[in-house]
Amino acid sequence: MPPRDLHTRQIRLLQRSAALRLRASAELQQMEPALAMGDRLLQAGTWLRRNPVYLAGALAVLVVLKPRAVLGTATRAWSIWQSWQNARRWIAQTR
Repeated sequence: MPPRDLHTRQIRLLQRSAALRLRASAELQQMEPALAMGDRLLQAGTWLRRNPVYLAGALAVLVVLKPRAVLGTATRAWSIWQSWQNARRWIAQTR
């Protein structure tokens, strides 16, 4: 391939790369609110791990105010957990 063709191809590739970078940047800007929400959720989780007393207090308040709702949710969560554990054991046995 002659040097002139290589140079022309290189210029086209550089222009295409620049256009793709601009497009990716625009698409990422549209995702920024969702990514920011994810960051806030991670920060909240970190804060709760460092301050578990608040989580325990909130749970205690819920148990006092809505004991049936908490018991129903706990029962469903336990059932889902047991189903998951059984499924994992079954999958491990079939391998």
